[in-house]
Amino acid sequence: MTQGMVLGGMLLFAGVPFALLTYLMRSGQSGLALTIVSIIGATLAMFIYASGRPFGIDPVLAMMIAMLACIPALLGSTAGAFLGWLLRRQDDRSVK
Repeated sequence: MTQGMVLGGMLLFAGVPFALLTYLMRSGQSGLALTIVSIIGATLAMFIYASGRPFGIDPVLAMMIAMLACIPALLGSTAGAFLGWLLRRQDDRSVK
C-alpha cells in the first residue's frame, strides 16, 4: 500500500513537470521553462541544506522531500524540456 503511494507520488511529481515543460518548450517559451527548472533546483538545494544543518525542519523529513519530490520533479522537467526542444526543432524543420 505505502510503496504504491510512494511510487505514485514520485510519478506524479515527475509527470506534471514533464508535461508542462514539454508544452512550454514546444510553444517557444524557453525562458519560463528554464525558470521553472531553476525553482525546482533551488528547492532541492534548500532541502539538502536543511537536512545537514539545524534549520528548523526535521533532517529526515527534509531529505525525504528532496528525494521523493524534488529529484523526480527535476528529472521530469529536464526530460520534458529536452523533448519539447527536440519537437520544436522538428516542427521548425518541417515548416521550411
